[in-house]
Amino acid sequence: MVQTTTVFWPVDIQCGGYVYGWTEPVLCVAGVLGDVVGDEKGASHTLHSLRSLPQWDTLIRSCGREPVILGVCEFEHNATKKGLKVPELKLSVPIHSSNGYTIIFYHRHSPDTLRFYSLDILRLEGISSPSASTSTPTPTSTSSLKGKSKAQATDGNSPYAQLSAHDFTLSRAPRKGALDGVTIQQFNTAYHLQTLLALSLPSTSPNHEQEHKEHKPTPTPKLLPKTASVLLSIGALSGVLEQPVRACVRVLNAVTSLAIPVVGGNLKDLSAIAQQLDVRAEQAEFLLAEVEALRVRQGGARVGEYVVRYTNFFNTVWLILNDITLGIAFGNFLCENERLLAGWVGDGVERLLIKHTQFLLAWLDSWPAGLKLNTELSWFYSHTFIDLVQTWGGLLLPLSPLLPTLIHLLGMLSKYCGLTMALSVLSDVLALLTAHVYVCYALSGMVYRRMLETAGSLWRLFRGKRYNVLRRRTDSWEYDIDQLLFGTILFTLLAFLFPTVLVYYAVFALMRLTTLLLQASMETLLAFMNHFPLFALMLRVKDPWRLPGGIYFLPTKSKHCPYPLLVVKNQPVPISSIFFQYVKLWSRLARHYNPLRLLYCILAGKYLASIPRYSIRYNKITREQEDVRQE
Repeated sequence: MVQTTTVFWPVDIQCGGYVYGWTEPVLCVAGVLGDVVGDEKGASHTLHSLRSLPQWDTLIRSCGREPVILGVCEFEHNATKKGLKVPELKLSVPIHSSNGYTIIFYHRHSPDTLRFYSLDILRLEGISSPSASTSTPTPTSTSSLKGKSKAQATDGNSPYAQLSAHDFTLSRAPRKGALDGVTIQQFNTAYHLQTLLALSLPSTSPNHEQEHKEHKPTPTPKLLPKTASVLLSIGALSGVLEQPVRACVRVLNAVTSLAIPVVGGNLKDLSAIAQQLDVRAEQAEFLLAEVEALRVRQGGARVGEYVVRYTNFFNTVWLILNDITLGIAFGNFLCENERLLAGWVGDGVERLLIKHTQFLLAWLDSWPAGLKLNTELSWFYSHTFIDLVQTWGGLLLPLSPLLPTLIHLLGMLSKYCGLTMALSVLSDVLALLTAHVYVCYALSGMVYRRMLETAGSLWRLFRGKRYNVLRRRTDSWEYDIDQLLFGTILFTLLAFLFPTVLVYYAVFALMRLTTLLLQASMETLLAFMNHFPLFALMLRVKDPWRLPGGIYFLPTKSKHCPYPLLVVKNQPVPISSIFFQYVKLWSRLARHYNPLRLLYCILAGKYLASIPRYSIRYNKITREQEDVRQE
């Protein structure tokens, strides 16, 4: 197979002149200088004049080396034909093959459009994600490191020197001329380099305006200038509002982190309202931290890092705005139907949580479905829980006349604080309304667990075993006849009382499970509304170039060439990468609310708890911001 030298050529350049670009790791053409520069020495002098610019050092670090004059190009102009045109190159730099060159086209994007190439999938979870476009490699950053690891592995002093030479898992130095992260960064910087040259070229030439027009790429929708005013206005206010906002954030963190001595844990771990306030404080701190980084963008370097910040920033803004919009609609619904909703809620709480629960307990005390429970123990359970439910109902029912006012206040809160705050209030209200169910479940569960532990101890007693507390193991043991007789009496009592305990525990365990599923639905909806990647999905549909997921070569037919030409295109980021936080969220929810796990917890008498709120929350604060936040 005949090998040729690969030359990457911008799609939008279709005029002759002096070609400039990079020679390593592949020949990459950044642009063309017209007749305004004179001869090749003038072109080199124009290119070297950029060294005095402050952006030059950043450009060199990102592209690996300085651009040079590569040669001269010419085109066969034909006004009747449009499409890709293959230039005729006369290269002045040495090439690696004597069989000519092959042209592969790529797109030059303006940094203002936030479009760029990337070898890796763009990760939106943080700016430290690995991406070819976000890194600033040097000429030796990739090849030298791999070559160094290979040299160390194949060192003659190593006893595994000969074996490591045949190790197929060892990283090898990249083949010369390979498409790597440095080349991708050169693609992304080509337009910026041309802009700097256009500013340095003299404007006295009559052909300068025509050449500048020919050199200018095809116009693309520039989203950043439209939002730049918003960023600048927010940035101007952030300096004034930064201290008050951070003070409010510290107060909210202190309040939501208050320890509850009786229950154990922080307030934000127990209350959905406190948790939502903490989320809002985190979002406010995130916006303040990111707005300054968006305003002080530097040229065409680190486009990928800027896109990650830009996308996460506006995704948070969109989520807050959509939350407030939905909250206004939900708040209006509550305020307009407060009387009707108050009647439904009051009647539902009285019937479902009070009267039906009392009826169920009375039914269990009358040998339901022929199940003969222990009369005395069933009477104790039934009357104790009925009195507890009646006491709690006596505290709730006097609040019925206040329900319209409370629903109206909830509607106003939804209008000004968003739908997520209203859902948080509903979640906490549901926990308060079912507090008597929780108490009954805790009491019946405590007795059920004790009886299971007693049954386990009696089982070890009859087998001649006992549990060694110090060594945490079961050892053999010889029991006296009195101990065996006492164990037999306890086992008889346990066998006759256990069905009654089991029935009452099962009833309240199912009621507790129903309450948990309702709270889990609200908390899942809150997590989705707080972290839904709405802005990223919009970019994925509208402009996939701004969320790259790799590259591919697209064969394209041209009227100027008899064979197909290759154009480097961006592979859109996969949907799974956009919903990466929801994959983790769904896996945690499915693991915690697994039906088999819940069934095991009920049968084993373990406590049925909702999933910890921080496990279904996506933290936007990085480690550096967290350190500043704690200070």
